[in-house]
Amino acid sequence: MDTLRRKRKDEGFTLLEIVISLGLIAVALLVVFHLQAQNLDLQSEAQFMTIAKGLIQERMSLITSREKISEGTSTGEMGEDFPDFTYQEEISEVSELENLYKVRVGIILERENTRKDLWLETHLYREKI
Repeated sequence: MDTLRRKRKDEGFTLLEIVISLGLIAVALLVVFHLQAQNLDLQSEAQFMTIAKGLIQERMSLITSREKISEGTSTGEMGEDFPDFTYQEEISEVSELENLYKVRVGIILERENTRKDLWLETHLYREKI
């Protein structure tokens, strides 16, 4: 009979074992939530990069389709489809080479006290008319 009573005393978990297991579960959940927050930040950055690349390509195609290129800086909005996006264009003639222009286009996103931007710089050759 003593052996039966001993087995009943040994059954179950102690309070210390339960506290330690709850602590380990809490740490694991904190790590998972932190990774999820990082994932959301990376997803937001990837979304911006994808949209900004397309908008830069659009601006560059508009610049290259112009018959005449004039030096200067211009800014503007990207339209109703992209209300938080603006663009900035900087066109300057390369002094060392004739008919060669340096074109720099930037897409800027300003939303909720954050600013993201993506820039593309290239050179464009145009015959003077």
